[in-house]
Amino acid sequence: MLADRYDVPFLQSALLPRAAWKPFPPAVEREAWEGLTAQPLNIARRAMVLAEAEALLGEPWPALPASLYMEFARNGNRSRYEQPYFARRQRLARLVLAEAFEYQGRFLDDIINGLWLISEEATWCIPAHAQRLPDDALPRQDLESVDLFACETAMVLAEARYLLFDALYGVSPALVDRLDREIQRRVVVPVETRDDFWWLSGRNNWSPWCAANTLGAAMYLLDDTARLAALIHKLMDVVDRFIATYGEDGGCDEGPSYWTVAAGAMLLFLEHLHGRTDGAVDIYDVPRIRAMGRYFPAAHLDGPWVLNFADAPAKLSPPRAVVYRYGVRIGDAAMRNLALLGMRKWDPAGPVAPPLMFSGCGGSLTHALRELFWMPADTVPAADTHDTSVWLPDLQVMIARESSEACSGLTVAAKGGHNDENHNHNDIGHVVIMLDGQPAIIDIGVETYTQQTFSPQRYELWCIRASGHNTPLVNGVEQAPGRERRATRVEYTADGAVQRLALNLEEAYPPEAGLVSLRRTVTLDAAAHAVILADAYALRSPAPLTLTFYTPVPVEVLSPGTLALATAPRRLLLRFDPAAMQATVETLTLADPNLQASWGKALTRITLIHPGGETGEYAITFTPER
Repeated sequence: MLADRYDVPFLQSALLPRAAWKPFPPAVEREAWEGLTAQPLNIARRAMVLAEAEALLGEPWPALPASLYMEFARNGNRSRYEQPYFARRQRLARLVLAEAFEYQGRFLDDIINGLWLISEEATWCIPAHAQRLPDDALPRQDLESVDLFACETAMVLAEARYLLFDALYGVSPALVDRLDREIQRRVVVPVETRDDFWWLSGRNNWSPWCAANTLGAAMYLLDDTARLAALIHKLMDVVDRFIATYGEDGGCDEGPSYWTVAAGAMLLFLEHLHGRTDGAVDIYDVPRIRAMGRYFPAAHLDGPWVLNFADAPAKLSPPRAVVYRYGVRIGDAAMRNLALLGMRKWDPAGPVAPPLMFSGCGGSLTHALRELFWMPADTVPAADTHDTSVWLPDLQVMIARESSEACSGLTVAAKGGHNDENHNHNDIGHVVIMLDGQPAIIDIGVETYTQQTFSPQRYELWCIRASGHNTPLVNGVEQAPGRERRATRVEYTADGAVQRLALNLEEAYPPEAGLVSLRRTVTLDAAAHAVILADAYALRSPAPLTLTFYTPVPVEVLSPGTLALATAPRRLLLRFDPAAMQATVETLTLADPNLQASWGKALTRITLIHPGGETGEYAITFTPER
């Protein structure tokens, strides 16, 4: 796609000289920076940034001792190293933007301390991604491990150098030179000269995420257009391979949180190219590129809630600048409005809170800077609305709504696919239900990452394995991982008020489940104000089927066959035939901070057991209480 359209000679001729390329005004251009404060929102942003940066003045920078690095190899813990690692970069972002806003030198020494400290790190690669020798808990020092966050660090340092070049150079030309050398040595040159980084394959979010940050760093540093054009073309191949993994529906199998660093990172890559070539490189007219952007608003369920299949939190703030800019480039008003609403906590008349979002792991500067200059500070969003029917045929995801109005009525989402998706959960046939904008039947999400999360023991984790979803356990046997574990005979229909997804699940199970067939049908009947989940099965011998539903609200047993989920303002009633199924309800305490961020300290687990015969069927109906 990109590499075929734009060869190296074209790129070399189209590239603007580095001195002529100004993606943002450097801080020395005071008229541009002071002009920002013509808008009240930017006055609030400036005040927020200055206050946060002032609180950091003279404070010690977080330490990154080798003993913290070694914890991943020793006990699987990622967080204790990653937290101070990212804190350094987030602190740097606030200090750099504060100096750019004020430009009086108050923050320079602390900025220089941070730049010097990051330049001294033994590696920019986090422990979970580093290459190590056998039985060595520390990263190899004879070659660079270029991972997501090494690339992100390169971009952040290059952007800080660009924004504050005159001020930094005035204090220490040696520091400016060191930043250039460290960025090139650790990231740019290895990517130019090596082909052993697995993310060059285009397999998942790593590819555009690394490519965008590597390219951005290189564009800030390289004057040699022949060298830069060759690097661009190499990275174009990477992004092309990434795009080729998507279907024409643009669906992101990694979920909406990873969209921000998958298609969202691709947007940053395309913007680097568009800007440095003065618009000569532009693929925003390609239908698949447009569809990849539109996946994000499609996966937005209501308010802060998103459809969190795969390793995604259920509660997510849109990445403001990326979503808005994507909407601008593809002419999608819904994307732009979603970004503006997310800034205002989903109230069109509400204040922007916080005034400026320092988002991302280590890329806070990248995103905050683009929010300042890519988004109009005076635009007011419209009320949120939704498509009542979304069908992503390549991803095999249905999102069906009773109403197009926000926080109104039933919403049901269900998925097919296979059990070897990116950030996969064993969840073929899983169903999520919302009522009046509130989660009722949920996808739990994923706990804080540890070594186990991406190990052969991944599917022992309770919220990733099939039993952490509402796919049936058959004879006590769960779905299994693997590309061959897939949905078949997948059929989506929409007929007036009725939307339906039907799919066969038997190929998702290993032989010991004893399945001949298992067909699940998920129906939204908007006229009846009901979601119906029905399973029909055939077994080699009689065996029980067990369904487990998780909800973030208390559950009351009203009568045999009727449970009330305490959603607000209306309760959701779950009904089943008590002669065909038995129910138990229990509270599950949550200790993991990632899960607590979405659900609080507890979930309620509903278990329905159907005794099973050689053939049979059952149905569960969800309706609002009247």
